[in-house]
Amino acid sequence: MTVDLWHFLRRGDSDRIIAMRDEEVLSAGDICAEASRLSVELANEQGPVFLYCEDTANFLAGFIAALAAGREVRLPGHAAPAYLAEIGAGRELLTDLEGGLGGAGVIAVTQASAADGVARIEMPDAAGRVCFFTSGTTGEPKLCLKTVGQLAAEVEAHLQLWGAPSGKLVSTVSHQHIYGLLFRLLWPLAGGTPLLARRQEIWEQVAHHMADGACLVSSPAHLSRIPDGVAFDPPASRIFSSGGLLSAVAAKDAAAKLGQYPIEVLGSTETGGVAWRTQAETPALWTPLPAVEARLDDSGALEVRSPYTGTDGFLPMGDRASFEEDGRFTLLARLDRVVKIEGKRVSLPRVEEALRDLAGISDAAAIDLPGKSTTLGAVVSLAPEAQEELLRLGAFRYSRELRTALADRLEPMERPRFWRFVTHIPENAQGKRVASQLRTLFAAPARDLPIILRQQVGDAEAVFELELNPDLRWFEGHFPGRPILPGVAQLHIASLLAEASWGSTPTGHEMSRVKFRRVMEPGAQVRLALARKGDERTEFRYLQDDEVVASGSFRTGK
Repeated sequence: MTVDLWHFLRRGDSDRIIAMRDEEVLSAGDICAEASRLSVELANEQGPVFLYCEDTANFLAGFIAALAAGREVRLPGHAAPAYLAEIGAGRELLTDLEGGLGGAGVIAVTQASAADGVARIEMPDAAGRVCFFTSGTTGEPKLCLKTVGQLAAEVEAHLQLWGAPSGKLVSTVSHQHIYGLLFRLLWPLAGGTPLLARRQEIWEQVAHHMADGACLVSSPAHLSRIPDGVAFDPPASRIFSSGGLLSAVAAKDAAAKLGQYPIEVLGSTETGGVAWRTQAETPALWTPLPAVEARLDDSGALEVRSPYTGTDGFLPMGDRASFEEDGRFTLLARLDRVVKIEGKRVSLPRVEEALRDLAGISDAAAIDLPGKSTTLGAVVSLAPEAQEELLRLGAFRYSRELRTALADRLEPMERPRFWRFVTHIPENAQGKRVASQLRTLFAAPARDLPIILRQQVGDAEAVFELELNPDLRWFEGHFPGRPILPGVAQLHIASLLAEASWGSTPTGHEMSRVKFRRVMEPGAQVRLALARKGDERTEFRYLQDDEVVASGSFRTGK
């Protein structure tokens, strides 16, 4: 490999600042000391090492240690116990989580790590193996192998395009996935840019860390939810987004608030980075990354070949595309999102495009519904003026109007019959839309759930800003003259949203520590905070005006 990812491991670079953790500044010497300690322990065993860390400095020490010890590194996407068991992490897990989760050891980089002098450690080899876990067509985790050399080749391409990150590196994404590993860790590492050891998930925290100048690495899930009133001064030197396509509305809003349009990077775990674009241009065409060959196969589907894939041949992307003469291209639709409705093939991307073109619709997702093979569901995010119209007409009448508006573009079987209106389309931590989460929104009658104004879903915690719309069925007859949201409804709503977030379904009626402190009335805006405790329990709290009005927990299962 040509780019030197590990130059800071040399003795002369031991004082170089690598990461900042709150007020703590961590040097190359600190990282090397912990990596050296760990590699001695890891060299005594063989086989893969599973590495999961919340803190990027700790992750880097474990990453170097495992590679230097000649071990294959496997990166779990999250740390839920059942998931770790499913992928076989067990005693080979290296982590910075409290207690080590029963694995091989706990990583802790501190300023005191290098107190006894500069540690020596072997340079990781370009052939070192790094494995990511992705979800295949079945949803089961599957391994995707990369080498250190392939990762370094892509880092070199980004250095060639963007140079080193300017200012410190602030990130809202995890380093456990390939986009985060490349952009949050390896790119700033190769470019000599200090990074924040901890991921920043709240925009007020992002703005605070950007005050001295920073490069922001984020995702559509975060960039589509920038709150009003947060000041970013100075603006980010650059903004990157990957993990999904950023909608035109979200790109424009991010540019207005952050001072420039995000640079979107197209790719996947299997292909690595493929192309980039910015929606400051019209049309927003994708430009292949250096050394990437992109073309259409005989069916018109996009396929790519590059040094980042690990194969000499072309890999299919699963998208239709059209190319310009200069080699740039436009994505048209996903080829693997075609379903049969009433015996006819229906393209879900085509339905979503038609929905987004309607007045008042900011974003949309179309989904086929098991058990309802003759129709589609639509999850729709509305602009503020359209939300007012929804409240005026009600969901039934408003959805009929939308269906009628689609008639001049879509055939009857292409027009959704089931509708859910949300402020943001549900996405997972990587900014991807998961079909099972979308389908969960249709598992209960529309009038079972309040309006979701805003949501943030992580691996173990979720927060929903809710509006208790007066037409919720729970208010009927409970009580005449002064309707309130009954306790059984509060539990039902919490369990439905837990299932939508993590697939955690209530098992019977086993509840504990349930307290209802204050009534919730029609029209109230409340916050629901969910906390997943392994795969067996989910805790919930309802807050109104920052006061806890109801709390408890219920047993869940997979």
